[in-house]
Amino acid sequence: MTSGPTCRCLLCRIESQLAAELASSKAAYDVLRRSTPNGLRAFASPFHLLSHLKATQAGPSSDNLFRDLLAARATEPQFVETLMIVAFVPVLHGTVRRIAKQQVRLTRADITQQALSVFLQVLRSEQIEKRQSHFAFAISRAVKRQLFEWAGREGLVHGPGNEERTVAAGLLPDGESMERHALLRHFLYRCMAKGRLSDAEVDLLIQIKLDGNTGEEVAESNSITSNAVRQRMKRLLAKLRLLAANGTSPK
Repeated sequence: MTSGPTCRCLLCRIESQLAAELASSKAAYDVLRRSTPNGLRAFASPFHLLSHLKATQAGPSSDNLFRDLLAARATEPQFVETLMIVAFVPVLHGTVRRIAKQQVRLTRADITQQALSVFLQVLRSEQIEKRQSHFAFAISRAVKRQLFEWAGREGLVHGPGNEERTVAAGLLPDGESMERHALLRHFLYRCMAKGRLSDAEVDLLIQIKLDGNTGEEVAESNSITSNAVRQRMKRLLAKLRLLAANGTSPK
């Protein structure tokens, strides 16, 4: 985590600056480790913690650590938020890159600044404050959704007339209208509410079909192979077709 940015984009330069701040804030980290019994005590420095979070990605171990970090935010809010930004730089970097490719009239610097602003808003939101599990997934999903929505609005304001079609192609499944997009979300959550789909199945569908993540991205975030993701999606889509055929309605 301390080897420096892998590129010279604004976000990577910010990451390098934040890492330097963490390196000079050992006292703040020690306060966090001593504040309450938590998993942070197992890591001698913030960089040991960040390396572990990167290695475990969205697994149960990182989930517990994110819970401990968020709980300790009342003690050292600025330090915790700095550490969380560095932990999520790979997510932010990938999202900024995708938006920059889709919205060529938005500058990379503007997207990066908005990404950091959205990330902090999500981190401080009531939704995350009340959450008890799946922190990495929930934060990543909320940040991506808000950023793509912002990019869509900005593209419509600043772009030419056909920009709307570009935005729609980036935000929605191929060929979906806004109405069908909303109905699909409603259908998924109705299936979940009736116990016909699990939380994990709905999350996977939203990641790939609505949030636009690739199978490789989902595989990486869950420490599984991309082939495993494809097989899960194949089984899940077959299940959805069966539910639809049996009369499960989004109404």
